[in-house]
Amino acid sequence: MKPQRTLFRRFGVFIGYALLLMILSWIAYWIVVSIFTIRSIEVIGAGIQVHVDAKKLPRTLLFFPSDNIREDLLADNPILADVQFKKKFPNTLVIIPTIRTPAARLEGRERSVLVDTEGIVLSDADASSPSVPRIVVPIEGLRIGQSVRDPRVTQSLAFVSGIGDVLDVTAITAQDSGSLHAVSGELDILFTQDADIDSIIGTLQTALAGFRIKGALPTLIDLRFEKPVVKF
Repeated sequence: MKPQRTLFRRFGVFIGYALLLMILSWIAYWIVVSIFTIRSIEVIGAGIQVHVDAKKLPRTLLFFPSDNIREDLLADNPILADVQFKKKFPNTLVIIPTIRTPAARLEGRERSVLVDTEGIVLSDADASSPSVPRIVVPIEGLRIGQSVRDPRVTQSLAFVSGIGDVLDVTAITAQDSGSLHAVSGELDILFTQDADIDSIIGTLQTALAGFRIKGALPTLIDLRFEKPVVKF
């Protein structure tokens, strides 16, 4: 009987320690959750509204999965270029969004929208929209949040972005046979939708620098050929 009682006592002590460890662990977890529970969310940025599904957020700030939540927010909010999180202990989560900005007004067949440099459709364009270059391409089915991959639009956006510091482009229109027609004041520029955009911009910058030194700007620069065609 004594060996059995000794074994029972040892087993009972083991169970007791196990129960004590479980209780202490639960208390520690409860303390952590209580202290670091997310009770408020701050969004930094004037006029910015970010939709956050509270069901997708963890309860505690301490183990907040920033990368996973970032991916969810970017997927649900196409106007966001990026979003960062900062933890303001003990229980405040700070969200710092970066909003996409309009780079051009894309005028399709049935809808006029604002797009950023990556071709993401941000909103419908109207009279109150910011003054940005117009890109006229006869495409259909434009919708908010869509990434426009039409090569004519992609090339036009790259042109506007690349030449913006040198030339004020007001409009780019798609022409026949894959040509694009850019307008800047009294200057018309023709280039193709499939040519290397860096090469096009480099050639144009060199030509404009030379003309400005001479004090006479042309009315047409045609970059669709190996050697640019210039008209005054």
